[in-house]
Amino acid sequence: MNIKILKYELFSLFFLTVVTLVVFYYKEALPDSYLSISSARSSGFFAYYGTSLLNFINYYSGPWVFIPCAIFTSFYVLIFSKRSDWIDVFNIFFLSIFSLLTIYYFQPALLGFGLYQFLNTSISGFSMFGLWISSLTLFLWGTFRGDFTSTLKNAALEIKEFNYQESTEAAREKWLQLKNKFAKNSKDSNESKDSLEIEHFGKDNKDDSQDNLQGKNIESREINSNKVAKAILLPDLTETQKLVIPVVDEEFEVTEISFNEDVDEDEYVDESEISTFKTKNLRSHSINDDAYFDLVKISSHKKPDTGFSQLEDKYFLDIIAKIQDKLGQFKIQGQIINVLKGPVVDTFEWELGPGEKVARLTSIANDLSLALSGSPIRMVYPLKGRTTVGIEVPRNPRDFIFLDEIVHSKDFIETNHQLPLAMGKDAFGEPMVTDLATMPHMLVAGSTGAGKSVFINSVLVSLLIKKSPSQMKLILIDPKQLELALYSKLPHLLMPVIVEPKTATTALLWACQEMDRRYSIMSECGVRNVESFNHKLKSATPASMDKIRKYYDYASEDTYSLPLIVIIVDEFADLILSAKGKEIEIHINRLAAKARASGIHLIVATQRPSVDVITGVIKSNFPTRVSFRVTSSTDSRTILNAMGAEKLLGKGDMLFKQGVDTTRIHSAYIEEEEIELLTAKLSEMAPSFDPAVMEFLENGGEEEAASTISARDADLSGGKDDKYEDAVRVVIEHKAASASLLQRRLGVGYNRAANLIEEMEAQGVVGPAQGSKPRKVLMGSESLT
Repeated sequence: MNIKILKYELFSLFFLTVVTLVVFYYKEALPDSYLSISSARSSGFFAYYGTSLLNFINYYSGPWVFIPCAIFTSFYVLIFSKRSDWIDVFNIFFLSIFSLLTIYYFQPALLGFGLYQFLNTSISGFSMFGLWISSLTLFLWGTFRGDFTSTLKNAALEIKEFNYQESTEAAREKWLQLKNKFAKNSKDSNESKDSLEIEHFGKDNKDDSQDNLQGKNIESREINSNKVAKAILLPDLTETQKLVIPVVDEEFEVTEISFNEDVDEDEYVDESEISTFKTKNLRSHSINDDAYFDLVKISSHKKPDTGFSQLEDKYFLDIIAKIQDKLGQFKIQGQIINVLKGPVVDTFEWELGPGEKVARLTSIANDLSLALSGSPIRMVYPLKGRTTVGIEVPRNPRDFIFLDEIVHSKDFIETNHQLPLAMGKDAFGEPMVTDLATMPHMLVAGSTGAGKSVFINSVLVSLLIKKSPSQMKLILIDPKQLELALYSKLPHLLMPVIVEPKTATTALLWACQEMDRRYSIMSECGVRNVESFNHKLKSATPASMDKIRKYYDYASEDTYSLPLIVIIVDEFADLILSAKGKEIEIHINRLAAKARASGIHLIVATQRPSVDVITGVIKSNFPTRVSFRVTSSTDSRTILNAMGAEKLLGKGDMLFKQGVDTTRIHSAYIEEEEIELLTAKLSEMAPSFDPAVMEFLENGGEEEAASTISARDADLSGGKDDKYEDAVRVVIEHKAASASLLQRRLGVGYNRAANLIEEMEAQGVVGPAQGSKPRKVLMGSESLT
């Protein structure tokens, strides 16, 4: 209904604008027959009353109507048409009054004569100014609501905290510096005027200038005000002097102006002020995704050759001879038919003889390892697409795999994965790029020094390269306080890097509630995952936007898209064995079981792969697992449900299990200097932590201090909060009740807002809590009167 009224208002204003503009443009051609009495029959009935009506409309309006029409049309397209709030119906009146009075002050010729006379004689100047301010304020509030209120509060706070004394002293100091510099320049100009060359460019005084320049001395002349003169004054520079012209580029960087001679102290430019100005200028503009991806172009300090080192044939023939000799001792028939070379291990394909069992070959793995000088070998059977058994033998020396090589590969550049992870290279030297969104969670384990932390860094950097802050958000939990400290200034962070188990519990609780909220939003929109929701949001109708507005606490519609959230937990064992371990395990299991469709994904790492840390429930919810080298086959079975991880080489050598398939991968290496370079670039985009998330963390989630609870009980028994009436009005006007809504509208803390909600529930204003959904408002707007 509100949308229809807005359309009627828009069409009416447009019609009035067209009429007034036509009359204003053709007013000299129209007959002046406004209600005139005439016996002439030269003009017809319709012409007489038609021109009278047009003159009447123009007499009490005028072409000024075009201005509110253009402004209202713009706001209707951008804001009003995407919501259905009743207050928008009155915005056209506030805008019209403000535009009318503005035109009256600055361009009264655009007003109709009758309208101008009415304003000039019927309304006092003081009343008109008050009406002008009031109409502007009401229009801005009715259009922007909470954003306008917040802006006024921030402006009032800045004015209150502004130090007028320091500002006055700073202005006085700058004035003295400019005065001294001007006096110095004037003195230098007078002393050197005999050695200066003056060139006058002007049409009127060109001949006079040439005549005067032919003399030995240059006479100073007075330049008339109607002539243009341009003087180029350059001091004589010696060979040892150097002039660097100041250059201003797109980032407002100012280069230094230097001479070899002494410069007055007033001439120096404070470099810290330049740096501050540049930083403020960069951060004053919102950096879009294209600018973000320009920041993350990193390059490794070490550029390895393409592919891997090629060893001599003698090296491989020697290994083949040892393998065949040892298998011949055990009378296992077969032969090596091919060698698949890789950067870390080489795979020798053994073709079994007729009637030979694979079990006989695998049973002598330890003896075969002994024949190869104790190299830890691994049997792979069957090789995909082949009828042979693979015998993986470590390469000596092994090749290094750098992350730069993976992220510049065709597989990574052209990937369409939602959350691409640069895992490294497989046993045959092919880049491995997987999608975290399809896993949908990953469990990483490995003993100390096996390469687990380097793998976490490479995975995190690959995500940063592909995903901007608008596409992906991060929650980093690092009990060791060292591994993820380099990423503390990322713009992707929803909250600071978490190091305490208690705070980690609250952060995971928030993630669970965010998961429930997202499911409620997607249920209202009829979609099944975050990707479909974001796609549907681009073409959403105002009616569909109204359905989900309550889940955003009536925030701006620009924030309605749901970015992917990646939660990285390092040293999970330290958390699970702490006092909050049980709660953390519950939250982790709940997220791992349900969070996939909501766009929340987990990467959990631990260096203690024991059954008391990686429980059966956790394993069942993490179908994708990565195991680096472990100390025993028991730990390997705990992670992968199979042996083999105890025979890995370490330093990034891992087994990647996704579903039922297990693949050997060699993790890519990234140096700490490269990470620092990347984070330094991204630090130009200051981290913007979510205020609601920070408030949630500060209040410990749903927990309340005992003093707060006792104070609340005292309020319920003794009297109401002085903000109670305002809270009731806010809840009824917005037809939704939540603590975060009251926090923004009333400017109170979380605990007080929660107390007000519970007090309204006790008074029957709102209904009981319904999980992640907002409470129902039981009272109507008539109760406010």
